[in-house]
Amino acid sequence: MFLKSIKDYAVKAIALFSAAVISAGCMSAYMSPAEVSADEGLYDSLYDLFRDRSGDPDSFMSQEEFAQSVLDNCYELRWIDYSYGSQENYLGCDGFVSLVFRLTFGTVYDFDRDWDQYWCKYDFHEEHIVAASHVDKYEIFRPGGTTVTWLYHTYVDELVDSRDHRENVEGMDNDDWIEYLNALGARPGDILFWDDDDDDQYWAHIGIYSGIEDGYARMWHASSIKGLVINQKLEEITCDINYLDYVSVLPLTDSPAKAGLCVDSASSDKDFSYSFYKDPACENFIGRISSSCVLSEQSSLDDFPVYPDNYGTRYENKLYFTRDTSPFSIEGSDGSFAEQKVYQLVISIDPDGDNKGTLKYAVYGLDDIRYYGGGEIRDYDYMSGGRVIPVTDFR
Repeated sequence: MFLKSIKDYAVKAIALFSAAVISAGCMSAYMSPAEVSADEGLYDSLYDLFRDRSGDPDSFMSQEEFAQSVLDNCYELRWIDYSYGSQENYLGCDGFVSLVFRLTFGTVYDFDRDWDQYWCKYDFHEEHIVAASHVDKYEIFRPGGTTVTWLYHTYVDELVDSRDHRENVEGMDNDDWIEYLNALGARPGDILFWDDDDDDQYWAHIGIYSGIEDGYARMWHASSIKGLVINQKLEEITCDINYLDYVSVLPLTDSPAKAGLCVDSASSDKDFSYSFYKDPACENFIGRISSSCVLSEQSSLDDFPVYPDNYGTRYENKLYFTRDTSPFSIEGSDGSFAEQKVYQLVISIDPDGDNKGTLKYAVYGLDDIRYYGGGEIRDYDYMSGGRVIPVTDFR
C-alpha cells in the first residue's frame, strides 16, 4: 500500500512537471516579442515596418499590392455594426483598423460575416503578448486589444515618420481637405489619427484614408455616430462633428512617383483605342486612351502611381492593355468574340536627385514577349508627373 502511494505520487509529480515544461515552452514562444525597433531611425512608412516584421522581406507583397489589399479589406468590413464594448463580433474604430490589417496579413482564420457582424478565429501559437493583449508577428492586435492613444504614441514619430504630426482641421470643407492631403502627398491607405484637443495626450479616433472619390476626400472608419463601418466624406466629419478637431497622418506606403500617358497619333495613320488595366487578366480597369474623338475617349491618362521597388532604389510599375474596336471587342462571323491581344507597359524611374530622374518605358506582348517599342525621358520630374509616355498604334 505504501509503495502504491509512492508510485501514485511519482506519476502525478511527473505529469505535473511535464505539463509545466510544456506550458513554459508554449508561453515562452507565446510571449516572445517581435525584434523590430526604430533605433537606427524612423521607418518611412508602415509598409517598410511590416515588411521587416514579416521575417522574409524579399517575398513580401509590393507596396501597390499592400495598399490595394488594405483598401479591399476596408470594403470587406463595410456595414458591420459599431461596438462600444466587446469587439468579438462588432467593431470599434481601433478594432476596425486592426481587423483590416489582420485580414491583409492573413492572421485570422475562418473569417466570415453576415450583414452587420463578423466571426473569425486566431491561432495563439502564432501570437505573443504586447501591452497585455494578443498580437500577431506584425504586432497587430486582435480587435479591441488596444486603444487609439496607445497606437498613436507607439507608432507616430516613434516607429514611423508621420506625414504630418498634428493639424487643426476643425471646419475644413472638401476643398480644404483635398488641398491639405495633396500637399502632404497622402495616399489611399494612410492612417488618420484624430484628437479632440491640442494636448497630444489622448487620441480619440482612428480611420483609413480611402482617397479622393468622385471629387470628395473620404475615410473608412467605424463610426460611433453612424453606428457602423462606413466610407465617409472627411468634410462631414470636420463640419458636422464638433469633437474631432486635430488629425495626424501616418503613411501606409511611400509616396509613389507619377507618370502619365498621351496619344501619339503622328506615328499612326489610323485611329486607335486601348483599354488599360492594373492586372494581366485585364479585370481591374484603369481607363481608356484613344486617338479618335469619334469614340469620345480620353486622349491621356494622368498621374497614375509608380511605386518604389522593395529596395527603395528605383520606381517600377507595369500596366496591361488591350486594343479596342467599336464597340471595344472583335466579333467573329459566328457571333463569338475573339480574345484580345494583351500588351504590357513596363515603366521604371531611376532618381537622380531633387525629384528628377530618368524614366524608361517599353511595350511587350504579354504572351509572345515581342518588343513593340519604348523610349527614355531624362530629367523627368517624377513627383509632379505629366503626360510623358506616348501611346501609338502597335499593330
